[in-house]
Amino acid sequence: MIQEHETRRHRGLKVFVLLCALMIIALPAMAAKGGTGGKGHGGGGSGGSGGTSCTQSAPRVSIDNTWAWASPGSWGTPGQKLTYAIDVLNDDVGCGSTSFVVDVASPDGFSVSIPTNAITLASASTGYVWAYVTSPSSAADGNYALTASVQRAGTSGSGGNATSYYKVYSSDTTAPKLFWENPSDGGALSGRSATVGFASTDDHAVKRLDLLVDGVTKGSTLCDDISSDCQLSYNWSIGSVHGSHTATFKSTDWMGNVATDTVTFTVN
Repeated sequence: MIQEHETRRHRGLKVFVLLCALMIIALPAMAAKGGTGGKGHGGGGSGGSGGTSCTQSAPRVSIDNTWAWASPGSWGTPGQKLTYAIDVLNDDVGCGSTSFVVDVASPDGFSVSIPTNAITLASASTGYVWAYVTSPSSAADGNYALTASVQRAGTSGSGGNATSYYKVYSSDTTAPKLFWENPSDGGALSGRSATVGFASTDDHAVKRLDLLVDGVTKGSTLCDDISSDCQLSYNWSIGSVHGSHTATFKSTDWMGNVATDTVTFTVN
């Protein structure tokens, strides 16, 4: 009887302890729940009167061309791959980041590749994706329209579009032009190092630039199949080469026309 009484007492004590523990756990939770509810109610009123709002606008798109400044299109020979930068403009105000999808429509026979056709942008920001367009090897000379479009991911018909051109040509007898030559003929360089370089432009597109100093090639660059103008520079250590030197600036276009200028200068 004594053992049974002790067992019942122990059981009652355990139940009492358990109930107390549950109350200790429940009270803070209830208080927190009540506090959050009150805070939420007040917060809701504040948000309704002065919270940040999100205004969505249809995205816009434009195409960076490489023919010439403010000129709609890029020159290419039949079968040549050209690169276009498709600019996306997110005109949302006060919204979070949004993903947009880009597409480029081209004439029959043209090949378009957009390795990454989606871009995520914050409100009121811009970005771009690359589009690679290859004309048919049998394409006749002329301007072929390329239309870029953009839309908010997961939607349809909610974006803008822009048109540029792939300008096919198969003949050209005009050599590129050279400018920004440094050093100039009769000029001088001084210091421990100096930049030797130049830029070139063409009525269609520059293919390659070469720079020679005293007849030795110091730099060459391909112009990425897309540029009407291109630049090349070489950082030359001149601390121990005082005296007279020559620099040759050479530019070649896609039809093999070449422009060359050789200047004589002094290193002090």
